[in-house]
Amino acid sequence: MFNEAHVSLVGFVATEPNYMKVGDKNIPKLTMRVCWTTRRRDSATGEWVDGNTSFVNVICWRQLAENLSTCLRKGDPVLVRGRLDIRSFMGRDGQRRTAVDVDANALGPDLNRGVAGFRRVWPPAGKTAEQHAAAGQPGDGGDVPADDEAMAAMAETALAPGAEGQAGEDMFDDHAIEALAQEADSATAQV
Repeated sequence: MFNEAHVSLVGFVATEPNYMKVGDKNIPKLTMRVCWTTRRRDSATGEWVDGNTSFVNVICWRQLAENLSTCLRKGDPVLVRGRLDIRSFMGRDGQRRTAVDVDANALGPDLNRGVAGFRRVWPPAGKTAEQHAAAGQPGDGGDVPADDEAMAAMAETALAPGAEGQAGEDMFDDHAIEALAQEADSATAQV
């Protein structure tokens, strides 16, 4: 393992997420700021009071960036996990500043503060793994079904008998299934 600092934090999306594609290969990237405010108990009054508010720059790449660009908004409560990077830079005013970045490998809604619906991103039907690799990341181009009916239609198409490269009658070997059934019958008879 390399020398790295990994962090997990709970906070809120402080800026509208900025989605872009970078480089010659148009790699998806999403950046935003996440903030959190610590709470502590005041020893004099015994009441909870707000402490410092902290901010971190969060960077997401590839499929995580694409998925978050469709469902994440400013103000959303989130959980972030990733690699911490603290760097110094010279500000516009000539002063030395410090930036705190998290290169996120996981990010999602904080379900202590609300509810969320999960929708799996389905790759386009009818393509082989080689075609997906040649076209880039699976899930490009509106592959999120619009509603449950669309998901059901996709499932029916994928499970249609004889669909090439899909689940169907050629997916299962009838002889292997019969052999397994016979093994199960003989094991039951011996007990």
